[in-house]
Amino acid sequence: MDVDFREVDRGFSAMERRAHALGPAFRQLKPELRADQRDHAARRAGPFAAWAARAPATLAKAKRGKSGRIRRSRPLGKLLTAIDYSATATQVMARSLVDWANVHQEGGRVGRGAVIPARPFLWISDAMMARASEIILRHIVMAFGSR
Repeated sequence: MDVDFREVDRGFSAMERRAHALGPAFRQLKPELRADQRDHAARRAGPFAAWAARAPATLAKAKRGKSGRIRRSRPLGKLLTAIDYSATATQVMARSLVDWANVHQEGGRVGRGAVIPARPFLWISDAMMARASEIILRHIVMAFGSR
């Protein structure tokens, strides 16, 4: 019996080349990553627990604008809308464009000694990781038949 595995070898080689060029898969993941991050904000939760409640003084201040009028409260202000999403051949990434974002992500002391509790807003959910695995796997496996 003579078995020819050349087509199988070509298929695996094509998959290997495709695995090193994941740009299309990462570009497909970009809007899903944006939706995942917005979901964290809507749920007001980090990867392990709900965000710490806002201090009463902060809540009272948030209700008033500079004009003294009551305004709608947003838990992390512009942090959630100032996120840059990018995709390259090697990664898909979300990063905050706000200089002081890390104090909200990690928690810490600011200004005149005020303590800000951690409210992690940039993290990858289990559902997003499963979706990323699915898209990347499909991207690589599709190369098997295309060679």
